[in-house]
Amino acid sequence: MKVLKVLRSRPDLFFRLSGVRLSDFEVLSAQLLPVWQASETKRLSRRSRQRAIGAGMKYQLSFEEQLLLCLIYYRTYTSHVFLGLVFSVSSPTVCRCNQRMTRLMAGHFRLPERKIRLSQDELDTLVYLMIDGTERPIQRPKKPSERRAKYSGKKKRHTAKHQIITDNSKRILAVGPAQEGRKHDKRIFDESRLERPPDTLVLTDLGYLGTAFETPLKASKNHPLGADEKGYNTWHSGLRIGVEHAIGRMKKFKIFADIDRGNGMTNMIAKNVGALANMNLKTI
Repeated sequence: MKVLKVLRSRPDLFFRLSGVRLSDFEVLSAQLLPVWQASETKRLSRRSRQRAIGAGMKYQLSFEEQLLLCLIYYRTYTSHVFLGLVFSVSSPTVCRCNQRMTRLMAGHFRLPERKIRLSQDELDTLVYLMIDGTERPIQRPKKPSERRAKYSGKKKRHTAKHQIITDNSKRILAVGPAQEGRKHDKRIFDESRLERPPDTLVLTDLGYLGTAFETPLKASKNHPLGADEKGYNTWHSGLRIGVEHAIGRMKKFKIFADIDRGNGMTNMIAKNVGALANMNLKTI
């Protein structure tokens, strides 16, 4: 029995395995299908191709099944061999399908890395932005120089960092490219040349000390925090927890939480996961 047919009859299981609601999947599939069809027509019409359109081997999976396979891979991050068994295709077919759908979703979502793009309605409801970095484990580099650069003292392992930017509605606005785990959050921000709406309040954690943003007040041995300062930190953390919730939604997709296998599509996948996490914002 086809996997898609089974999961369509069980919406709750569909959500648990794919990370998106069935209704959102139907909308996304309808939006991506014309783009995929156009790209297929272009591919089959290239001059170097000797066969006519319609000739040659056909896809074993329909477009919707390929999209579902990729979403399940994002959500579970299981092996290609296991997914191939579930969908009755080979492991290389699973790999090609994931790459194909990842590029397709990246072209559709177009989640930025540093430039915040908001409509006028979104600007009218914007109260503040939140910035934070998140780390995901990577495989141990072979070269000693890379091991030093990518070793995170905070996580005690080799990691890659992404800078995440959200608004007061916990919507993910930008996902920065992967950076070396050793690099400090403020340095990543300084190098990102972030473009944001002017005169906007920005909340960050202590990793961004030295910026003009709102950061928590830090106590010291000889200068403990007073009642007003503790109250400010409580207010600040109550607002800034929104970016932690957004990162938590992203990490429900195991491909963004588990060890990066180094498939060359790290940044593209991270932005796709951010966009997919936004689709689930209304359900939280």
